[in-house]
Amino acid sequence: MSEEKTLSARHIAVIADPFPISRAAVASLLRRSGAVDEAQEAKTRQGALDLVRRLRADMLVTEVDLAGRGDGVQLCRQVKGLARPPTVLMFTGADDPAVVAACLAGGADGFVHRTASPERLVRAVESLAAGRHVWYLREHAGLAPESGTQPRVPGMTAREQQILGLLLGRYSNDEIAAELHLARQTVKNHVSNVLAKLGVANRRELLSRRDPLATAS
Repeated sequence: MSEEKTLSARHIAVIADPFPISRAAVASLLRRSGAVDEAQEAKTRQGALDLVRRLRADMLVTEVDLAGRGDGVQLCRQVKGLARPPTVLMFTGADDPAVVAACLAGGADGFVHRTASPERLVRAVESLAAGRHVWYLREHAGLAPESGTQPRVPGMTAREQQILGLLLGRYSNDEIAAELHLARQTVKNHVSNVLAKLGVANRRELLSRRDPLATAS
């Protein structure tokens, strides 16, 4: 076998981030760790899309906000529509659970908050490359933002976004009902709708998809 990897065997990542130092640091970290063989940088949605297409990249690591609000999620939707879609990791400082919901709805395979250590980010990339979802949220992130302050998730109401935020915070139905001043049956109905819209069968599946690295600090 040749010492050179074939193009199809190489792990190529595109790092999309509006800040030059940040994207250069992530690209360097992933190359030095061996998590990817090649990492190219882009600062805009279109630039990242062009690189993914040209390089046939198998991974995209992107911020939620590039040149505009939420355009990283739009980028995720675009690349997932390609004939050979890459795995997508959202690497962002956003706290809002509605942002997490938008990433889920946009087809992202993983989410890592920027408070994660370099080692955790590398493990997340390796896990995604192995086909395992990764959802690592900052633990003290706000859970139920005021309505009207968060971006809308296509197909999900503002109330459902609030419910999702609390589900990600491991709230029980009774705790959600108390937090939002709703009847327990109303909460149960909302939870069922949220899980169905996200394509998961139950809370366990949602939470395991969210953060399989929680105990691997």
